[in-house]
Amino acid sequence: MEKAQAREHIRRAVTALSAAGRAEKSRRISDALLKLPEFAGAKVVMLFASMADEADTLPIIRAALEAGKTVVLPKVLQQTREMIACPITNVDDDMHAGGYGILEPTSNTPADVGTIDFCLVPARAFDRLGGRLGRGAGYYDRFMADPAFRAVRCGIAFGEQILETVPSQPHDLPVHVILTDTEVIRPAVQR
Repeated sequence: MEKAQAREHIRRAVTALSAAGRAEKSRRISDALLKLPEFAGAKVVMLFASMADEADTLPIIRAALEAGKTVVLPKVLQQTREMIACPITNVDDDMHAGGYGILEPTSNTPADVGTIDFCLVPARAFDRLGGRLGRGAGYYDRFMADPAFRAVRCGIAFGEQILETVPSQPHDLPVHVILTDTEVIRPAVQR
């Protein structure tokens, strides 16, 4: 399956979920993430504000802040096509809609990439080997390729977003763990 075909397959599968179904699946994913040892032990976590067709991450962001973790979120710099991670301390005050309509930090001050312990990684789909199919812009792949980046890479997805294989390129970094609404997948990641 080519990347465009895989993205369309996943779009249809997620669109077929009811709003109540997505909300329940999101709650299960959030509960599982908060119990994950890699997340619980992390001091600096990079999370992301979800889009409408993704598992809802706002409860995760709020819980991380309440737990006293340093929370950084991605901010896209469209002119340079790069992504930075900026800290937030309050969901309501420190975020606004960015260039793609996704909530991102109002701050432009990037966190030190090397301090991030845990990184929640979005994707259209994952496979059981940790392969990740993004939306196609490559922001996360470039960000995680920074030699200073050492965080545990964790994907979250609805069960419908797990494919047998995800088309990938040599520069695509696999995730270390994937949480769905029904399971925790721990691929044997090599890099």
